[in-house]
Amino acid sequence: MPYQITRCNRPLNIGECEWASAQAILPVNGQAQATVQFGKFTSCIGIVASNVDASQIIGIHLVMVGPDGPFTADDVSTVTDLLADFPENQSIVGQIGWWKDNVPDAFSALVDALPNAGQSDQGDGTYGAGLNSVDQLEVLFQPL
Repeated sequence: MPYQITRCNRPLNIGECEWASAQAILPVNGQAQATVQFGKFTSCIGIVASNVDASQIIGIHLVMVGPDGPFTADDVSTVTDLLADFPENQSIVGQIGWWKDNVPDAFSALVDALPNAGQSDQGDGTYGAGLNSVDQLEVLFQPL
């Protein structure tokens, strides 16, 4: 069975193998506010992105091994299909080093499929994203 990513209705608590999108929350006093946020990452990565006019933000929570098996290079199209309406401000966040070491082919295929995506690996913690004062998606992080 292919790797499954299920829509959830909790954009501020996106769980493993889930994705959510929400209307962008404007910054407060110049500070980005989380529009999407994942559960704690200790081995996971996430993808965050916005639509063209930065009015909607998406978050996709990926695990190396989900209920239906491991994430592989063949599963990258599942992610890119979800990102079809979110081509801007793409970033890969979370345990990037862990993925490079443990599923290098899958991670490389993901990076190749998202050539303009930034990367943010700040270790174990809670990752999220929100718009800053110039409508750029800012990665937000709280360590464990």
